[in-house]
Amino acid sequence: MKVLSRGIVSVLFVACALVALTVSLGAHMAMEKADPARDTTMTVAPKQLQLWFTQKPDLKVTKIELQGPSGPIKLAPAHMMGAMSVMAAVDGELADGAYTVSWQSAGDDGHVQKGKYAFQIKRAK
Repeated sequence: MKVLSRGIVSVLFVACALVALTVSLGAHMAMEKADPARDTTMTVAPKQLQLWFTQKPDLKVTKIELQGPSGPIKLAPAHMMGAMSVMAAVDGELADGAYTVSWQSAGDDGHVQKGKYAFQIKRAK
């Protein structure tokens, strides 16, 4: 039986480590979709924000924040809306302008993940 050279063993070890790292990084939760959707322009202001994730979100660490043209917008606490979705109601009316949704949650592995996305409101006049 032929013995593998040290270089080949090193290359195989690095390849296996990269595969393991890729698999473990892929296990983190991510936002799958949102309502209002990312980079959309709405003609009617939303009454709530709903986010869908690739894993069941942990409500203990889940936060949703909304920033508008005049600053932070008050939202009701996030609550579950199905196995993989959370929702937070908007407290009050939203004016025309650009909005940024910031979210934080954790999935199966317990690692806190964060993200942001934007949408706009532009009513027909």
